[in-house]
Amino acid sequence: MGMNIKGLQATKRALKKEIDKLRTPHYALVGIHQSGGMVKDEPMTVATLGAIQHFGNENIPARRWLDTGAETGTKEYLDTIREGIEEGLDSRQIMARVGVEAEGAIKQYITDLDTPPNNASTVKRKGSSNPLIDTGNMRASVTSTVERKKPKEGME
Repeated sequence: MGMNIKGLQATKRALKKEIDKLRTPHYALVGIHQSGGMVKDEPMTVATLGAIQHFGNENIPARRWLDTGAETGTKEYLDTIREGIEEGLDSRQIMARVGVEAEGAIKQYITDLDTPPNNASTVKRKGSSNPLIDTGNMRASVTSTVERKKPKEGME
């Protein structure tokens, strides 16, 4: 004995159409972009400094500020997307809002991060115990942009 539900196929098509509307060809890219420029008095870009801080090197422990910082805003991103849909915004506008939300989450994470701690000589030199903030330039360089193409991971 089988069940026959009237209008099931039409309902499935309508639901798929609504779900497809939520798909977006736009991506919010958040991090330190080329426009971040150079580190003052250093032969490296701010993006390179951010990567060193994120992954660590022989002298600096890894402090995963970018992905971990971005993850702290997940609930807010979902709220931003929902609000954008309710306001009738297009996908580019919604992703721009998500990008700004992610910038804030990452910057706050950088501000709050305290582990692994700086060694005593670094604290003395900087006058601060915050591991990721010296001049504030790296944190200020975290920005977002919206692109149509799927981003590549890593530095370019």
